[in-house]
Amino acid sequence: MKKVLAAALIAGVIISMTSIVYALTQIGFINVGYKITPTAQPPIMTPSSVSLDLGTIPSGSSGTKDFGKVATLNLPAGYEITFALDRDSASDFPTFDVTIEIFEGGTRVATVYLQNDLLYYEKSVNLAAGTYDIYISVEYQAVSVTADTSGTVTINISYPG
Repeated sequence: MKKVLAAALIAGVIISMTSIVYALTQIGFINVGYKITPTAQPPIMTPSSVSLDLGTIPSGSSGTKDFGKVATLNLPAGYEITFALDRDSASDFPTFDVTIEIFEGGTRVATVYLQNDLLYYEKSVNLAAGTYDIYISVEYQAVSVTADTSGTVTINISYPG
């Protein structure tokens, strides 16, 4: 009787283990899809990419260029907008100072100064919902060169998204 009881107990354990292994065998998937949308639309700059030209610069010279209004920024909500001078792209200029003026309805609401310098290459400004005009001017000093050198200096505009 003890042998039968022991055999039944062992059989029960084996069946239980088989059931557990069977229960852990993957037989399919259930995928729950989703899309999260922001409560407000993101900022839009028109045009989204602006190309400005300093023209031909004599070796080692310095100068200024006022480009005037270059873009319009539409903010459907308040945002922190960051302007950052790409210092690597400005390596041909020991001095490359950018003044960004931000106007709303003809009134200047903010001015951002960027320099080709580790401390001043990036600046953020908080703007409320609205439409803003972006004006750019540049003051520069070019390196001295013995052969033609050309390139593009980049200013990145971003917001925490």
